[in-house]
Amino acid sequence: MVRKSSFCGIAVLLLLVMTSSNIIAEDEPNNWYIEGGNSVLMEQYTATWCDVCATIDPWISDFANDRGSRLVRIALHDPIADPLGNSISSERLSIHPNSMELAPSFWFDSNNEIKGTVSPVDLDRALLNSEGVRDSDTIISISGTESLNRKSMNLMINLFNVENFSNSQVSIFLLAEITVDKSQATNGITNHEDVSIGYLNMEIDTNLSLGEVTSETIFNSRFNNISMMKNSEGFEINLDFLLENENLEDISIVVAHEKIIDNQRSTLGAVLLTLDDSQKSNGISLFLPLFAISLVSSVILFKDRFL
Repeated sequence: MVRKSSFCGIAVLLLLVMTSSNIIAEDEPNNWYIEGGNSVLMEQYTATWCDVCATIDPWISDFANDRGSRLVRIALHDPIADPLGNSISSERLSIHPNSMELAPSFWFDSNNEIKGTVSPVDLDRALLNSEGVRDSDTIISISGTESLNRKSMNLMINLFNVENFSNSQVSIFLLAEITVDKSQATNGITNHEDVSIGYLNMEIDTNLSLGEVTSETIFNSRFNNISMMKNSEGFEINLDFLLENENLEDISIVVAHEKIIDNQRSTLGAVLLTLDDSQKSNGISLFLPLFAISLVSSVILFKDRFL
């Protein structure tokens, strides 16, 4: 009876350890991580007043999600007559000549332009073409950490294993899912995904010495505490952004490495980080299941000594 009580006591103690550890984990700041670079960057010019866009926007996000890491989508809304448009749209659209002549318009890796009504087949062809043009992919990692007060996010971005950074830039997009009032949705679409709400563009300064830091930006909306440092593997960028009543699960970050030659922009690599559970990387959450499995296995293995 004493041995059986000892075994039950160990089981109860194990449950208490796991429960208390989970409580601690919930108090820890959330962390996310992704590494990639093979994604094609698809930018879509759209608008809440565009009737043709109303036939595309309901399925376009699912189209991008179904292609997994092959594709990331950024929605650029009309900066003049759209409540979701902003200076970010103007900045990115300035890359493309006559960009505001027709909505919707699509660009894959800043090239391979498609205008007007499209089908998934049309976009798949453009995606395959862009994948075929890529010579190589920049490896990019994104680490995201929520502040203890849950009011800001820190991002650490690494670009590495790239032979030539000259004439290139890093572009960082902050995207969100936004619902507009019916009175603002003249085409009837109220829910909009992948809307650009923040954007940063920095030139890769190849003249930096190892460990040297720069904070110069070409364009910045929404980010602060920005620094870029050259290290032995490539470049590390650190920056923060404040949360403005957004739900974290509605936010995602896209990082693209872009090259500009003779005013022509091409994408060398892109990756998407979504701030949901799918890419969450909380160290204590990973440790606990492994620890619990090991401990339970040991207790079961030696239970005969207690019973």
